[in-house]
Amino acid sequence: TMDMHFDGVIFQTHAAELRRRLRHPHPPFCVLDLRPAGEFARGRVPGALRINPEDLERGLPAGTDAATEFFLVGRGPDDPAVRAAAVTLRRHGARRRVEVPGGMLEWRQAGFEEERGEPREPARAA
Repeated sequence: TMDMHFDGVIFQTHAAELRRRLRHPHPPFCVLDLRPAGEFARGRVPGALRINPEDLERGLPAGTDAATEFFLVGRGPDDPAVRAAAVTLRRHGARRRVEVPGGMLEWRQAGFEEERGEPREPARAA
């Protein structure tokens, strides 16, 4: 169960913590990459879904629900798409939104593994 006390809070974490979390898939979580398609194809957090911030306006991504933990990855420090997505997800009822403020810049600087190429299927709002 989710602690309702945290509903209004936007959490933040470092790339290293996200990498650790990738090895522990429970509770369910989803990494949303908010960068343009070309950047996403050149390298992303393994398993991340690319989503246009505008698409989030329509609802939570397919396959997720209010209990899903969302990790939000943008280009790097102060990418405005990250906070905008966190706010939009909250409006759609997502209870746990975790910003990765360092974004892909921090991920790359740490030398963490990346997935490349076109994903099998794009993330779409339900």
